[in-house]
Parts: sequence; C-alpha cells; structure tokens
Amino acid sequence: MKKLFAIPFLTVALLLTACGSTPESTEPTDTTSESEEKPQLNIGYVSILANAPGIVADQEGFFAEELNVNTYAFNSGPELYQALAAGELDVAYAGVPALVNWASRGLPVKVISKVNDGKIGVVVAEDSGITSVKQLEGEVLAGVQSGSGVDIITKGIILPKAGLLAEDVTIQEFNQANIEAALDSNQAKAGFLNEPFLTYALLRGKQQIAEENDPALVIVASEEALANKSEAVQTFMNIHQSTIDYLNEDPENANQVLVEVFNIGAIEGVAAEDVIAQAKEKLSFDWQFTSDDFTYYQELADAAYELGYVNQEIDVESLFDLTFVEGVIKE
Repeated sequence: MKKLFAIPFLTVALLLTACGSTPESTEPTDTTSESEEKPQLNIGYVSILANAPGIVADQEGFFAEELNVNTYAFNSGPELYQALAAGELDVAYAGVPALVNWASRGLPVKVISKVNDGKIGVVVAEDSGITSVKQLEGEVLAGVQSGSGVDIITKGIILPKAGLLAEDVTIQEFNQANIEAALDSNQAKAGFLNEPFLTYALLRGKQQIAEENDPALVIVASEEALANKSEAVQTFMNIHQSTIDYLNEDPENANQVLVEVFNIGAIEGVAAEDVIAQAKEKLSFDWQFTSDDFTYYQELADAAYELGYVNQEIDVESLFDLTFVEGVIKE
C-alpha cells in the first residue's frame, strides 16, 4: 500500500482543512490481507456541498469497503489541482473551469464522469439597497481564490451579463465560510457563494440579486491511473454511481451525514437537517452527461481564455475520455 508523505501541496491543503469545518484526510487502517488485496487509489475532493457524492462515500465508508484508499479534502479547486499535478491523486471531484487552466499547461488528466449541476448566488446585505449586479460597479466584492471555478464564472459570466468587466470592481479573496461576515462588516458590498454557504446566508437575511450555474463538477482521473489502475478506477466509478443513487433515493440519511460533515446547526429556527435539505434543492447529482453540459463547459473554457487564465483556446471535449464508463452520455 502506497502511503502519502508530507508533500507541500497536500500539507497545505490538509492544514487548511483542519482549521475549517471540512472533513479531514483519512488513511486506511486495515492491515489485513483482505485490505491489501483491494485496489489502491488516492481520491481528492473540494469540501463543498456540490461534492456530496465524494463526501458521503468517504464518510460512510463506501470507498473503504471496496478500495484500499486514501482520501483528501481540500478548501479550493486550485489546491486540489496542485495535488493532481504533483501526482499524489489518482482521481478527483473537480471543476471544469480550473481543469481548463491546468490542462492548458499539460496536466495529464481526463474527465470520465459527471458529478452535479447547481447554482452560484450573488448576495448582498438585507439593507444594502442593491438589487442588481450592475449596481456593484466600483465596489469591493467578496470572491474566492483566483482561478477557481467560482472566480472564472464571476469574472467571465456573471459580471459580463451585467455589462461589467472584472476591472470595474475590486474582488477580494475569502474562504466561502467568511464571505457572509465580510458583508456584515461592510468589507464587501456583495459576495459570491455556492452551497451550503448560499443557503446559510439567505436564511440569515441576505438578499440574492443574481445566480449562475455551479462550477460544473466532474470526475477527473490521471492518465497514469487510467492506464495502470484501471480496475481501481472502475471500482471507484461503481461507488460513485451507487452513491449518487443513495443521495437521490435516501436523502434523509445522506443529509444527516452532510449535517455532521459541515457542522451545521439550526439557523434562524430552521433545523439543521432542513437547512441541508434546502441547500440541496439547488443541486442535482448525476454521473451522466448531456449535450447541454458540453455547451456550458465550452462556455467556461472560452471565458477562461478571454480572461487570460489560459493562453490558448481549448476544445473541452479533448479533455474528456467518454469511453471509460459505459453509458456516460445520456441518450
């Protein structure tokens, strides 16, 4: 069994995770011969609700039942991609916008399955008087790490739809968990949130003035893993598909897992389980792609190019291996 040592990328990510409300890294403790016979795989995900299939499979032990597995939780897409680039992850729940950036620099990975659809919300303080993104011109906004999916969607889609450029506003980087406080303290006039942080903010009285599709989360696998760990990756995909079924068919049990992972309490009289249920209403989980998905992914790739995050136009379909998982495209 391969163990992961303290490389810089994973060390930073895991230290950040330990400081927040995200799940910690886990390593297999079963040293029996049965464990050693399981396929070995290193799995990463960003700790947001859109990655519920990965979080639930990790926390419920679905991965460990079938795989000799190391799992890692990250606070942002760029951190996760750094670990992929370092060769320390075999598969990951990751966003298409950041994938475009890293693939343009030669990262040898392929997309093999879908994870979810969802929404990003633009929120303001209840008494701000702001009702449209256009009114944010010249203001300080609370965003996330530059180059992440939310960042590219903010600068490349949300602002342009309102007739603004990234240069028309000042975007300061925050962890999502701190964006609401930035609005409360008037450090920023608006914030860009995905789930579950968007629902938290709305329940506490923030106003949503716009929304856009979520950062398009998919399953990426290293080309090395596809070539040399195909059995393990296929086992992972079987778990991914069954976990999505679990999320969709047994939401109450899955919600309880997510309440514990995100350390959710009651908000403004709404019980914790209902908070997570409301947040999940904006998300749908699916392992299969539609033709509309590829249209949106290309829009994101084009936005990344126009923003200067990549120095060449990218055909997103070149980043996919649609032959590894049977039936991965919906008819």
